[in-house]
Amino acid sequence: MAIKDIMKDVLKHTHGLGIFEMVKITGDVEKTTVETVDPDKTVIFKGETHNPYPEFVDSTVGLSRMQVLDGYLKYPGFDGDGSDTKINTQDRNGESVPVEVEFTSADGNDAHYRFMLADVINQQLKAIKFKGAEFDLNIVPSDKNLKDLSYFNSVLGAFEANFSPKTDGTSLWFHIGDGVSDRTKILINSDIDGSITGDWKWPLDIVLKILRLSDTGNCVLSINDQGLLQIIVDSGMTKYTYLLPARS
Repeated sequence: MAIKDIMKDVLKHTHGLGIFEMVKITGDVEKTTVETVDPDKTVIFKGETHNPYPEFVDSTVGLSRMQVLDGYLKYPGFDGDGSDTKINTQDRNGESVPVEVEFTSADGNDAHYRFMLADVINQQLKAIKFKGAEFDLNIVPSDKNLKDLSYFNSVLGAFEANFSPKTDGTSLWFHIGDGVSDRTKILINSDIDGSITGDWKWPLDIVLKILRLSDTGNCVLSINDQGLLQIIVDSGMTKYTYLLPARS
C-alpha cells in the first residue's frame, strides 16, 4: 500500500472530523496503530491496521498541522503520473527514524511535511488505554437512519445538540429534545436484542460525522447502559474505533 493512500485514509478518519488537533502513529512488525483524543475528550479514537505499514515499524511519529498534509495530498500534481511520495528518515541516536513525508510532481514541484518526533507526541498525547467493554446492543446503521438523523439534526440542532437512545421492546429510538420543548423521536431499528434504560446523551452532529465516514455495511454502532457509545468503521486498510462517553 502506497504511503500516500495510508495518509489519506488516516486523515479522512481523523482530520476529516474537524475535532482532533494531533494524531499518534505507532508501528511494530505485527501492526500499525493510530490514536488520538479531542481536547474535550468527547471522542477517544484508536485505529489498528490489517497489515503493518513498513514505513512505521519500530517507530512513533505525530501528525499535527494536519491541514497542511491534507493540502499536499489533494494537490493534483502530487497524484498524477510521474509523481512520487516517500518517507524520509534521519539517523538519531543510532536509529533511523521517519521525519517527514516528501511529495514530488512530474514537473519538479516538491513539498515536505514534517512529523512530530516521538518524544514530543508522547508528551502531548499520552497513551490511550481502553480495556474493552460489553455492549447491550449492536446495530449496523442504514442509509435511511443517516438521512432521518441528518434531517432532524438540521431542524433541531441549533437548539438541541444531543440525542438520547431509548429502547421500547425490540425497537431502538433516538430522541432529540425533551418533554418541555420541541422534540422528535426517530426509529433506528425495530428488531434489536438488548435494552437501554439510562438517560444517556451523545452529540448528534459528531456521531453523524463519524457514521458518514463509512459505507453502512462496514460500520457498527454499539451502546451500553453504563454510558458508552462505540462506532467501529472498517476502511479496508484499518479498523477504526471511536469511543464516546455519554454527556451528563
